[in-house]
Amino acid sequence: MIPNRSPWLAQLNRSRPAVPLAQDTATDVVIVGGGIAGAVTAYFALKNTDSSVVLLEADRVAHGATGHNAGQITSYFERPFESIVQEFGLELASAGQRAVESAWGLLDEIMADAALRTPVYRFTGHAGCSEFEQLVEHLEENKDRAAAGLAPESVLIAKESNWENALPLFYKDLYSVVPQDDLLALLETDDRRYLACIASQKGCMNSAVFTEELMGYLMASYPGRFSLFEETMVTKVTLSEDRALLQTKQEHTVEALRVVLCTNGFEQFHIENVSGSDINTKFHHLVQGRIGYMAGYLESMNAAPTAISYFPKGIPETGDPTGETYFYLTRRPHGEDEGVAKNLVCAGGPEQVLPNQAHYTREEHCREDVRESLDEFLRTTYHHHPGPDAEYAFCWHGLMGYTPGGLRRIGAEPCNPVLLYNLGCNGVGILPSIYGAKRIARILSGETPERSIFDPIDQRCPI
Repeated sequence: MIPNRSPWLAQLNRSRPAVPLAQDTATDVVIVGGGIAGAVTAYFALKNTDSSVVLLEADRVAHGATGHNAGQITSYFERPFESIVQEFGLELASAGQRAVESAWGLLDEIMADAALRTPVYRFTGHAGCSEFEQLVEHLEENKDRAAAGLAPESVLIAKESNWENALPLFYKDLYSVVPQDDLLALLETDDRRYLACIASQKGCMNSAVFTEELMGYLMASYPGRFSLFEETMVTKVTLSEDRALLQTKQEHTVEALRVVLCTNGFEQFHIENVSGSDINTKFHHLVQGRIGYMAGYLESMNAAPTAISYFPKGIPETGDPTGETYFYLTRRPHGEDEGVAKNLVCAGGPEQVLPNQAHYTREEHCREDVRESLDEFLRTTYHHHPGPDAEYAFCWHGLMGYTPGGLRRIGAEPCNPVLLYNLGCNGVGILPSIYGAKRIARILSGETPERSIFDPIDQRCPI
């Protein structure tokens, strides 16, 4: 049996004790969820408003999805950009893409303002395509990006593929043709099934360490306005016309003017809207849980940080964890092992849908078949693979929230604006959650932000 052991939590080195809520309290804003979304939402709310903020975390800071992710920082959506354009129009779709990309600058702002020491690595990441249809999808996205005035991604096609001859002429300025060996070198693979490569800005960091460090900064910088209570599970949120009352498992309450949900623990509490239409039933269909599986090992620090995705042929889309449609790899410095500097190489891809009302527990062991699937992927794809005797220092899983449309939900609940959301990682959560935090702070300051693809419209109340 392999325990659920995350490399991000292994580096946390936390020393402060958890402080649960011990009495009833009141505040201007209460944030539910102590992951990266909750921490950054608290940061911008405290920096850009005069509000007092209470943050409630059912477990400990960064021990949820933030401490059980792949560590990648990327600005793409896990659905074709073209489909977002078709749903919302080019103007709104491009504004949404710019919004997520703006989070790179917001991350810089946080790092500088709070003098955080968590390493953030930035680089050009790559994605490998093995099928012609995958290439066309990326070229369509590049066409839409160009029409919207967004910087196009770099698309490379292997000369040996002959795919260039099958492409319409209107794509000709959106790609370059290179020898396949050059393309495979970027993908760090010897697998000649990969015939196209997409390059874009990516990064990686330990989001658990980042979140814990940011929480420390907030507690030190805003002692009169910010309170953090861990091991405090919310069981009920009651919304009235102008305030919210949150009840906890310890039977204490928090009264607030606004409540912001930044959590994947969406199935563990009840929402009662006493001043309007039902929210609870709709809310629990707003986000679906998926369990992501990852594994990682340590190797000599002989290569730079990177993030690479691989889209192989013929992998079926099924509910089985080993039936995912792509794999991804992240490599970054991890520290020293027996005095030798090491890189952490971690891989993921397999996911499993969590049925509605099913209970997820992080205490469950890692699945052996999933680790074997990831090991097989690394041994057959990654040309620095560790060999058959590799020892995996880490194998972990985490619960992610997926919205029906694959877009993060950021903003006020249409049925009652006392309730706000910054949730739904949809597989790529770091930059969207940071942008979402800034947008929530604008709302809390009294602004009415421009219409967005992230608005919680699926909760719209009947007229």
